[in-house]
Amino acid sequence: MSKSVSSAYLKIKDAAIFLGVSPETLRSWEKNKKLLCTRDPKNRYRLYKIGILQKFRESRKKKYHKSG
Repeated sequence: MSKSVSSAYLKIKDAAIFLGVSPETLRSWEKNKKLLCTRDPKNRYRLYKIGILQKFRESRKKKYHKSG
């Protein structure tokens, strides 16, 4: 991937930190189709688009922190 494209993505370890979960949780979510990732064409590493992670984090926040 080009440098400009790869900066829009996080590897699994960084994505896990971003969401506050373990890499194993991300793998489970991928397996259960809760959160999708792409694969680096050269090394097949999981790559998570930052925008999708932000939306996912917000939806989880709303789901678990409902006021009222």
